[in-house]
Amino acid sequence: MHEVTLESWKDFYVALAGAASALAGLVFVALSINLARILAIPGLTARGGETIILLSAALLAALIGLIPGQSLQTIGLELGVVGLIAWCAPVAFQITAGRAKYYQTRSQLVHRVIFHQAATVPLLLASALMLSGRDGGFGWLALGVILALVAGLQNAWVLLVEILR
Repeated sequence: MHEVTLESWKDFYVALAGAASALAGLVFVALSINLARILAIPGLTARGGETIILLSAALLAALIGLIPGQSLQTIGLELGVVGLIAWCAPVAFQITAGRAKYYQTRSQLVHRVIFHQAATVPLLLASALMLSGRDGGFGWLALGVILALVAGLQNAWVLLVEILR
């Protein structure tokens, strides 16, 4: 078994940075194209913000991974800050949306919360593992950012297509 190093993840981080920035651009286009509708439907501005936060977290994780000469603990600390912001702000949005009953069904809110938790909790776990000096955090980080991209795609679909139904 070979030792996992930051260098061995470089190509992944480069690809992730490109994918996350492209998806974030798509969300900005979706928001600008459908701005009047998004502003008219309660809770959609928060969903747009949540999407930008998730995709920004994935992009920042990639950029953090590409900074040369950092220790595992430094990367873990930086990812922890990004992960906490990516977890906290959308949770506040989701609590507000749930209390205001912005969803037609409870399962719509549950679906959104599950996607968000699946994308952000692995980032926090990766941070904790890296802060403790373990390299197992790279796998959790990969899972988290991939799920952040999936959640971002799903939200972009809602903001571009479902809003027009």
